[in-house]
Amino acid sequence: MVQKIMLWSSGAKLRAFILILSFIFLAPCILEASPSVDVPLRHWSYDAIEKLAIIGLCDIADIGIRPVSRIKMAYIVKTAIDKARDYDKEFDWNEQDYLETLLNKLIDEFRIELVSIGVEVASTFNQPLPKNTLKILNDVKIEKVYAKLDKDRMLFENKDGWILKDGFNARIKATAWAKLSELCAFSITPGIRYSSEDTDVNIEDAHLRINPTGWNTEYAIGRSSMWWGPGFHGSILMTDNAFPMDTFRINNIWPFRLPWIFKNMGRWSGTWFISRLEKKFNPSYAMFSGWKLDYIPAEFLKFGVGHIMMFGGKGVNGYGFHDFIGNSSLFFSSGGGADDPENHIMSWDAQLFLRRIDRFLPIATGAKLYTEWGAEDESKSIPVDLASITGAYFTDVFKIPGFDVKAEIARFHKIFYTHFKYISGYMHKGNFIGHHAGGDSEDVSLSGIFNFPDEYKFSATFSHMRRGLTKAFIETTNQIRLEFSLTDALKTYNIKDVEVTLFYELDDITNLENAGSTANNHIIGAEVTRKF
Repeated sequence: MVQKIMLWSSGAKLRAFILILSFIFLAPCILEASPSVDVPLRHWSYDAIEKLAIIGLCDIADIGIRPVSRIKMAYIVKTAIDKARDYDKEFDWNEQDYLETLLNKLIDEFRIELVSIGVEVASTFNQPLPKNTLKILNDVKIEKVYAKLDKDRMLFENKDGWILKDGFNARIKATAWAKLSELCAFSITPGIRYSSEDTDVNIEDAHLRINPTGWNTEYAIGRSSMWWGPGFHGSILMTDNAFPMDTFRINNIWPFRLPWIFKNMGRWSGTWFISRLEKKFNPSYAMFSGWKLDYIPAEFLKFGVGHIMMFGGKGVNGYGFHDFIGNSSLFFSSGGGADDPENHIMSWDAQLFLRRIDRFLPIATGAKLYTEWGAEDESKSIPVDLASITGAYFTDVFKIPGFDVKAEIARFHKIFYTHFKYISGYMHKGNFIGHHAGGDSEDVSLSGIFNFPDEYKFSATFSHMRRGLTKAFIETTNQIRLEFSLTDALKTYNIKDVEVTLFYELDDITNLENAGSTANNHIIGAEVTRKF
């Protein structure tokens, strides 16, 4: 039987875990932060602040952990507003016009939160903001998709576990939220998923957020998706590829510095959660917990480390509190064996932000280069069968404001997302929690985006994915996705805040399911979002 090899002693692991919790929970709060609901994972503002961070107008500390709360997003936008005044001379008039439009769109979206933190440029109110807020209907999103599939069904990747059936499909979501003084904020998003075969009614998202006064922490309990890491097409640990989980989450509100002589070392930010997988998972009701810690040593450089642990479940050895805190630390036990009560996955990532590269290389205004590496627990002291994601994001390519290009390569060893005891693997409700490609795979993607705020957005994405690299027949999928959005589609008819998106996707598959067959999937759809 394979012996368990411990990278650290249990006492050292306990100290490491306590250090992580101290980072996340005990940092002092330097700014006031009212409770507020999450910004949805696929909200356009995440792309906006990432673009602004690449060109130097936003703090890079908040790039890579989603979701964030609306009040936190407001502070990020405030930083961009303040920096934009100092950066005017660095941009020509065409770039300034584009950035001003983008900032105005962010101000409109988070106006109430910006006013609450004292941003005068956002204020259009003659009276103080109410302490209690209730929005019975904040927005409604309707997605209608026609899928011509050579197989009965397929996963619509990175869409909260949405399974498309052959024929017509639809998804309808409506969001309501409320804020009770400085005590808490609550949001709920019920949804209906329809196909020609069945209709499902779900709670797509629901969470309660609490911000204790004087503490640099936000507490959230409820159902939501998470995305960890710098990638745009996938990530190793956490994505929105599977159905949202029911979690208890804790995260920093603001990046913080260590005290004393360590304060000049840089800033830190972290998050932690715990959840339980569903009954159909094998073993049933396994626990699922993880944390991510980011370190920002300079304004252009960021490092991150993340850890996921599965433990417990029906038929698995008992798991005590000491076991939990000892095995949730910076290093995992590598070995397994019949008595191994947990499954571990870790990742490490780095992001380098290059600003104003057009001064010496006229290909783009700025760039983000990034990499993420992952490891499963193995029967050796140092994991060697790794996963990796490497990519680049170029803004304003060829000095064209709004024209961005993204490229990404992902590779996963065959042991990834598998475990001898947790038979279902790294899945929730039948879909991968991490990268949609899964283990024993590689995925190459290239995306070009024309984005003009308050007007339209066009994107074209090509991806080449291979699954079952060690099998006789390698499943190969060439995918093309075209998407066109009108930001304020019905303003001609005096109907504001309506966004319409049209999209088409083609999947050309050879060796489907690692057999000798081929398949072609055609997906065409429309998405309408109405904000109230």
